[in-house]
Amino acid sequence: MLNCIAMCGIVAYIGKKQAKNILLDGLKSLEYRGYDSAGIAVLTDDNRVELIKSSGKISELEEKINTLVKKELVTTANDVSEKFTSLVQERTYSALETSNCGIGHTRWATHGSPNDTNAHPHQDSSTNITLVHNGIIKNYFELKEELEREGVEFRSETDTEIIAQLFSYYRNDELSNMAALRKTIKRLEGSFALAILIADVGEKRILLAKNQSPLVIGVGDSENYVASDSSTVLQFTDKILKLKDGQLVELTADSIKIQDIEGNDIKIEVVQSVQTSSILEKGPYKHFLLKEIHEQPVVMTKMLAEAIRDVKEPIQIFNNLDFKFAEISRIVFVACGSAYHSALVGKYLIETWAKIPVEVNLASEYSTNPALVTERDLIIGISQSGETADTIAAITNAKNHGAKIMAITNKTDSAIYELCDPNNYVTPAGIEVSVASTKAFTSQVMSLYLLAIKIAEDLRGINLSEIKAQLRTLPLIVEQTIERAETYMKTCLKFSNYRDFLFLSRGVNYPIALEGALKLKELSYIHATGYPSGEMKHGPIAILDKNVPVLSIAIDGNTELERIIYKKTLSNSAEARARMSPSIVITTDDNKDVEGIFDEVIRVPNISQIFSPIIATIPLQYLAYYIAEDLGKDVDQPRNLAKSVTVE
Repeated sequence: MLNCIAMCGIVAYIGKKQAKNILLDGLKSLEYRGYDSAGIAVLTDDNRVELIKSSGKISELEEKINTLVKKELVTTANDVSEKFTSLVQERTYSALETSNCGIGHTRWATHGSPNDTNAHPHQDSSTNITLVHNGIIKNYFELKEELEREGVEFRSETDTEIIAQLFSYYRNDELSNMAALRKTIKRLEGSFALAILIADVGEKRILLAKNQSPLVIGVGDSENYVASDSSTVLQFTDKILKLKDGQLVELTADSIKIQDIEGNDIKIEVVQSVQTSSILEKGPYKHFLLKEIHEQPVVMTKMLAEAIRDVKEPIQIFNNLDFKFAEISRIVFVACGSAYHSALVGKYLIETWAKIPVEVNLASEYSTNPALVTERDLIIGISQSGETADTIAAITNAKNHGAKIMAITNKTDSAIYELCDPNNYVTPAGIEVSVASTKAFTSQVMSLYLLAIKIAEDLRGINLSEIKAQLRTLPLIVEQTIERAETYMKTCLKFSNYRDFLFLSRGVNYPIALEGALKLKELSYIHATGYPSGEMKHGPIAILDKNVPVLSIAIDGNTELERIIYKKTLSNSAEARARMSPSIVITTDDNKDVEGIFDEVIRVPNISQIFSPIIATIPLQYLAYYIAEDLGKDVDQPRNLAKSVTVE
């Protein structure tokens, strides 16, 4: 079974408007979820499905649509083959211009190469069933063999085509559409969100089904929109219906019928959203990544305004949990990628202030080989998308073993949110369009500052008013750091031509060294590794020479332990420079100790070590951004990456 990166986007429309443009606009807003192929299918008034798809990004699909023949060329065709092609192009163009019902998909490949054949939508052999799919079907191989024994021939390498063929197979048993769909999804093992067009019925309709992959309906006036992400449908309507796992929908322009897996009708619950889709617009910025870097002070201000209304009062969030922190003897974080790095910061803060033991586990490891858990353990999953399969599996495993669970995420319409409800903290970062995490990461770190204070206040009966007061200054310091972007650029561009990097730090900033290395790898494709600075001489020092720059984060502190961490970091950095490696340091404006030790000094506004992780992150984001742009890389959509990993 092939399991790899997958995050795809679904969009659908049925109503009174031209479907084509709505589908394309929706796909553009979902392209952060996958961009190796895309396609749309529309249903015509005479019950035909016209399908067009393309490998590559949405722009390539749009170009393919725009180059369709716009007038009949039969009279100028030279042979039968050319006449047939002209007729097909004319028919497809006409359908795309007039249809008011269709589905679309942008893909990140799991099963099958990213090419035109494997791109969605997929059809059954009769072409009456056309569908798009987000997720992964784990038992697709067994289902495929079963259908092949029944004489079904497959055209693609995907697991998605299995669903179309299986649904068609059950419809041939003269089951109703919804009954056949129920029977189909009962056979599927894995995650899926489905949108299905059926060509051989009377009134136009779209069928939907959801399990562990997000799907929302935007409700309009005699029209309905569907997407993997609420921000996509919010371009068109502010009325949102969030589907839950195991729900099936029959959608027309004027009606929404929802059933559970057994065929029982479910009450429709439409909510009005105040969220806007401005996050999907770059505004004056060249890249979404740059825009999202600049949004960080606003995000943090919102978080702090909600959490700390008065520094003398307790933290105002984490009050609606279904457990008490006094019931907890151990905290275990499970996360992946940047979220894992934020959890490492959280461990340091909670153990420092709350004095409770904390473990941090990579969700992919914890989900398959969990440590012993008890009812006094709190398992906290961190995921920006709320869809990370490894994190979902890790939380579910812990819950099944009796542990208490909680989530820090950025989306209410997500699997992790539903799994952990009511024990959720949702950051206000909004959707990140750029694949590499910036504002989501720093908002996760900020949430862990707040959580650490909350636990410390609850367990120790203290009021950390001075810490809260200093925390409230961080958005301004982040803003001041961002204002130094041009200065950072001049330093960063000196290192564009190196192929290897080492990032070092200790204590609370060791996770930031990991995050800096990850950002550089993601955006520039330069090999980079983060290490605790004390570990450098236990192996990594072997790779150091004039071709391997070493970047250290060295920020002084107020306590004796923080001073020791700082001095040892400087000492380790000097060891690196002695091996002729180009040396860079991130430190504060008032630091004089670094002079003569480093080749390049990147300064941030004065900040104490315990509050420095967010501030130190900003120049590292710029380092990755400026080097990647200088090398001509795709900053917002790096190769081989999608926004989250939705399969294990």
